[in-house]
Amino acid sequence: NIHWFSCYFLLGFARLAGGDGPCSGQVEVYSGEDWIPVSDGNFTLATAQVICAELGCGKAVSVLGHVPFRESDGRVWAEEFRCEGEEPELRVCPRVPCPGGTCHHSGAAQVACSAYSEVRLMTNGSSQCEGQVEMNISGRWRALCASHWSLANANVVCRQLDCGVAVSTPRGPHFVEEGDQISTVRFHCSGSESFLWSCPVTVLGGPDCSHGNTASVICSGNQTQVLPQCNDSVSEPAGSAASEESAPYCSDSRQLRLADGGGPCAGRVEILEQGSWGTICDDGWDLDDARVVCRQLGCGDALNATGSAHFGAGSGPIWMDDLNCTGKESHVWRCPSRGWGQHDCRHKQDAGVICSGLRCALSTGWGRGGALEDGV
Repeated sequence: NIHWFSCYFLLGFARLAGGDGPCSGQVEVYSGEDWIPVSDGNFTLATAQVICAELGCGKAVSVLGHVPFRESDGRVWAEEFRCEGEEPELRVCPRVPCPGGTCHHSGAAQVACSAYSEVRLMTNGSSQCEGQVEMNISGRWRALCASHWSLANANVVCRQLDCGVAVSTPRGPHFVEEGDQISTVRFHCSGSESFLWSCPVTVLGGPDCSHGNTASVICSGNQTQVLPQCNDSVSEPAGSAASEESAPYCSDSRQLRLADGGGPCAGRVEILEQGSWGTICDDGWDLDDARVVCRQLGCGDALNATGSAHFGAGSGPIWMDDLNCTGKESHVWRCPSRGWGQHDCRHKQDAGVICSGLRCALSTGWGRGGALEDGV
């Protein structure tokens, strides 16, 4: 008995197995002799929170069921856990024996934990829709470093906080909150994620960033926003004779193309943002929206604004939805919309256009897939 209790406390009572590391996988508990899987029957998020905290893995970010058991010997833990979420360990949670020793289930309980559990924007000690980006990492609030901080990351933060879309990511000591340690963790969002911790993350070693080099965000504060993009004063290269109607140059990395239409002036509308090509939903899509696209690409006038994935369903993010262009905007991403990356669509609703054709050649070239590239 002494030996059994020693093993019990040495190994712990709960673990997550078969995942990418100790903080994700199928829930298993130690019987004193072996690890037994826990079923998904009546398994709750509160129970998952207790497990994540016990393992030092932060908070539970997802609970999945209907997952095949890792082992095929048929053994399943014969109790249901009824945690409230505040217990220090799974073993002290209330338990209910399964009738007849067999728990009703459709598979294993699988949990994913994250050390990154909350995010906020801080200015002068208060949380609002603009300020220094801070994240609760393993129970401690830390500012995020500005290195590799992107507008796509900022859009996810604004959406998560119900603060609309990102207007800017100011650099410098705009919102520095003194006394906070700065984390060097880097997030690599596409802009369409619902939570910052859903984005791919790189955890770097080395020294922390200095104060004054922290990530900051200014959100629009509402859900419908004309997206900021290119400064009008730099919308064309110096000395260029290009007009608004002849494929304006944009000073940042966002690009527009028409895909799968057999040429550069017809196809599915796609936008490149932060390295990902995404689409536009056809909700509210009309000729005024299509005119902006055709003019931006130097493809003349719009003949047709197509919907229902007329040119085939795209892939990747759906960047825009509910567009309401006047037809006079210089860039399609300047049009009012639901908000960057916000939509209720699927790719079977991808928008497309058919334009009248190339209007001028100037010093621009057509890249692969119809993407407009800077000329040399």
